[in-house]
Formats: sequence, structure tokens, C-alpha cells
Amino acid sequence: MIDGYLDDPSLLLSPESTFVAKQRKLWVSVGTLPLLCIGDIWRDGQLEMRPEYELECFSDVQIDGNCTSLIKAGLNLEENGFLLPRSEHPWHMQCTQSYCLMVDLPDNRRLIIPCVELTRFYFGSSSNLLTKLFLPPLSRESLYSNPRNEKASGRLSLQLAENISGASAADIGRLHLDPHAWRAAVHVGTSLLKASLSGQGAYPQAFFPFDGQSTLIATGKWLSFGEQPKATFLVFSLRSCSHPFPFRSLKYETVNARQSEVRGQHAKREQLQSPTRRRAANDSPDQSLVDQDASNSLARKSKQICNEVRFPDLIKKSIWKNTAIATSTTDITYSRTFSQVQHASVGDPGSERRVRPIDLIVQTRPDSTLPVPNFLRETVDDLKQLKHFRIDLLTNSDEDGWTVPITISSDEDGEIDLGLFIESDIYLLRPRRVSAFSINHDGESIFVVAIESFPAHVKIYASTGGNASDVWQTLDCAAADFIHRPDSKDMCIVDLIGWIFEIA
Repeated sequence: MIDGYLDDPSLLLSPESTFVAKQRKLWVSVGTLPLLCIGDIWRDGQLEMRPEYELECFSDVQIDGNCTSLIKAGLNLEENGFLLPRSEHPWHMQCTQSYCLMVDLPDNRRLIIPCVELTRFYFGSSSNLLTKLFLPPLSRESLYSNPRNEKASGRLSLQLAENISGASAADIGRLHLDPHAWRAAVHVGTSLLKASLSGQGAYPQAFFPFDGQSTLIATGKWLSFGEQPKATFLVFSLRSCSHPFPFRSLKYETVNARQSEVRGQHAKREQLQSPTRRRAANDSPDQSLVDQDASNSLARKSKQICNEVRFPDLIKKSIWKNTAIATSTTDITYSRTFSQVQHASVGDPGSERRVRPIDLIVQTRPDSTLPVPNFLRETVDDLKQLKHFRIDLLTNSDEDGWTVPITISSDEDGEIDLGLFIESDIYLLRPRRVSAFSINHDGESIFVVAIESFPAHVKIYASTGGNASDVWQTLDCAAADFIHRPDSKDMCIVDLIGWIFEIA
């Protein structure tokens, strides 16, 4: 590699920076793809830099069967020349049989995206999702269950399968609603299986998970073709895709969240029977990722990878889940601790090695506890005073961790009540935020909804089970109540909750 690339990354675009003779192949777990981008520079197991190379924006690119085609990296196009000429790009020479997707551009130009990069970008939100794709046959049950889609409102809810991270909820929502996305996901593993059975190299094929137009931002390198300079843009790393997701809002649940409710109902009995519990083994601060089967006995954990926003369409859409913020507690004595776990591995566990199973997840903000919004603080503090109750936050969103935008609807004349909006800056309005909680005690439950105002507009509603449709209906009802009675509030929320459960 040419010296000085740290100061001048453009040197890496020179063919002399990596000679073919110095290239070598390494095997890595499929689940590590969220960590890996073509063109990344790694040294001693650490990511040293992620150069931008040539950063390009391709506006309104048409994506469909007429404009895209699968090719191999070593293709000589109609014997007129190699699309990836060795003199300009020698780094693919050991993988000339690998697949790329070619997208036609205006002026006889083209975009070439390695299929492994397509898969990483569109399905690499978590290592567990990627692993499912690469182990055919892919089934919907292995990813999610209980989908409910309200076409008129664009609301989608689903239950993620065991060990599927909430970071993949939007990707899975698209898999459920868009048949192009599902076919693209299935094809990854199917193409590998067919190649393996026919004795060919197991190179994955991939397609876009949608049909239509999109603005794509990518880093890579422009290559010439014949006499035409800058005829082919070879993508190293996709950075952004503007194509909209087929839902307006998404509410998801995880298996652990649902199981925790059952555990909460039986917590007291379990604690009486087993007041001493085993503490989970701690991870080593310098834990390394190894290419081995993880342990069947160690608990799975997740490791966050912070990344820029990949899909701008999701910025304006609410994605939310349930989170327990308080449960009935009893003092517990923990048994002895164990030595730190030095190694971790992605993929399904299958050994007795002392290797922690982990899920690499991609998120756009640090996974930390976000502060309670100002309007909501008093309500949260009041709810935490409740003893022997289970309290679940039903609106844990990607935006602020606590709230979602209030439901905006129009009346019979098509007019929207401006009371549902709040001033966010001079002459600017935005929808008010709303937060919902489920209060559970001895199998009975109610909803507490707080709407952004000062002080907060807090009301109690009956619960008929706590499923996604029930929560959305309650939020709709709360919005309607706020329009008609903005000053009507349930005061002394703690005393009122206690009274409700005493007569339940």
C-alpha cells in the first residue's frame, strides 16, 4: 500500500496502491458485514479509516427490471472492453466471478454495485438478520409474526422473532409489505444454494428491495469504458437511499418484551421460590470478535455500530416499541460471579466454548438512555411513585426514546385543528408529541396518555389488551379529547390510578 494515504486518501484510488500479487482472501462470518465496507482500511483488527474516495449523488435513478441487470465483476461487455478495467481497478482480480448489479444511467453511463454491498446496505441493520438471509430457506416466521397493516392510515405493527433486533424493524416492515423486498431477501440465500449445488463459487446475488425511483449517494470510483471517460461508477459503499418505505408508522414488539410481561406477573412467586439468582458473566473490556461458534449457555448481547442516516425517508416516520420503566421489585441476592468473557461471535450459538453470542446492530444515534422531555418529566416522576405496579412505556421511539407525534386527522370539511400543533420556533409549527404508558397490576391494566402542553395534558383510558391496534386507538382518542377539551385533565394521577385498581 502506498505510504501517505492517511494524509491523502486519494492515493488509495491509484491502481498501484494494492497490487494483485499482494491480495489475499480471508474468511469472515456473514454477521460481521455490518462492520465491513468495501474500501475500508483495517490494521491489526481495528478500523483505521473509512475514506470517501469519490462521493457522488445520483438523483432520481430508475430501479426496475428494465434498467438493472446482474453481471459478473470480470465481464467483458459485448467484447468491447471490461467494465472494470484492470489498469484502473485491479482490486477485484481474485473475485472476477463475483456478482454485481448494473444500473443504467443517462448518457450511456452505468452504476455498478457489488451484490455483497447491496445486501450489506439494505439488510445489514443487524448481524442476525443478515445471517437469516444467508441460511436458506428464509421464512417469514423466522423474522416476524402477527403483522397488522392499516392501509388507510399507513400504520404497521408486528412482532419480531426471537433474537431479531429492533434495529431491523424497518427493514422487516418493508419485507412484509413490499413483494420486491421479500423476493430480494429470499434470492440472497437461494442464489448461494444453487451455486453450491452446481459446484460453482458461492457468490451471492442481490437486487434492490423495491421498484421505482430513488436518489442514491455512494462512494466509489469512476472508471472509463473504451473511449468514454467516467462511463462507469463502481460503488464501494452506499451511503443513502431516498426510496420511501411502504408504511407511515411502525410499532414493533420483541419476544423479550412480551415475555417480560409474563415474568412481571409471576415475579413475586419466582422470587419467593428462588431469591438467589446467578449474575450474568461480565464481558472483558477488550473483548475480541472471533470466527467461532458461540456458546449455548452464555446470554446473547448486542453491540451497537453508529452510522449516518441511510434512509432519509425514515426520519419523518415514527418507529416505536414498548419498554418497561418500572416493575414490582423484591431484594434479590446474587450468587457468585464468573470470570470475564474474552471472546464474542456473531451467528447462531452451537458450542460449549466460552464465546459470547452477540448481535451487531446499526443505529443512527448512540444507544443511551435519552432524557425525559421537559413536558413529560412530572408525569414520569409521578408514575415511578407507584409501588407493586408494572409500568411500560408504549411509545419508545427512535426520535427521542419517549414520544411519537400526535395523530393528525381532519374533520368532515377536511380541516385540521391547529390545536394539535405547537410552536417550535418563530413562525414554525410542528405536531405535538404524545407519550403512552401501560399500568399493570394483578392482570388488570389501563393506559395513561400525556400530550405535550405546559403543563402536560394527562388522561387515563381503559385498556382491552394492550395490542398495537388498541394503543393506536387510544392515541387517536386522546388526540380527539385534546381537540375538544384541551384544558380537561385527570389530576392527581397517582391517587386516581390507585383508586381505579382498588375497585377493579
